[in-house]
Amino acid sequence: MKYKAIFFDADDTLFDYVSAEREAFARTAAAFGLGSRLEEAHEVYRVHNHDVWRELEKGEISQDDLKIERFRRMLKALGTDDSPAAAMSPYYLDRLSEQTQLLPGAEEAVRAAGESHTLVMVTNGLTSVQRRRFAAAPITRYFQRILISEELGVAKPDPAIFNSAMEEFSLRPEEVLLVGDSTSSDMPAARNAGMDFCWINPDRIPVPEGLQAKYDIRSVGELVKLIADR
Repeated sequence: MKYKAIFFDADDTLFDYVSAEREAFARTAAAFGLGSRLEEAHEVYRVHNHDVWRELEKGEISQDDLKIERFRRMLKALGTDDSPAAAMSPYYLDRLSEQTQLLPGAEEAVRAAGESHTLVMVTNGLTSVQRRRFAAAPITRYFQRILISEELGVAKPDPAIFNSAMEEFSLRPEEVLLVGDSTSSDMPAARNAGMDFCWINPDRIPVPEGLQAKYDIRSVGELVKLIADR
């Protein structure tokens, strides 16, 4: 491949966030008396969690507020007292930080990419969660840098999140391939930074208007063949 570096998103690209979130939420629900309403509570939580992360990407909410707000909205929607939200948030984040599940083919893809490219992981996740997860994950050793939005004070799709790694490794945008799954953060971040984008698109949905993907693959495991073919 023509690229000197490959930047990877973390959750839903390399890490199985669906499984991680489900397990962490189930433990949290049980601890805070929602075990009997687990499925209902989880469905409501997922809606509000999605909403607050989109608000973060638009600069409409801070990451500190996001942590509690998603639980406050969930409890309110369930018709219960929302005062436990402040305690639920750190408990949930502790449980989430224990989850290191990878998606199929993730380690193989990262290992192959690392043989010929500088690797950087770029996540909009929370520091307290991601640092602990990454420390216990087998793929972390392949990366030269890990960029976490909460530490940098900027989140994808703002291209400024890439700046420190671009400077450290003396990279130009055309020398970087960004690999990710999100059409609201990863794909526009690549466009905004002038990078090519490899889209993890398991459902084969159309590229949103105004965006583009250099490569469109079903899973990160397909990246191995993509690298070998080029």
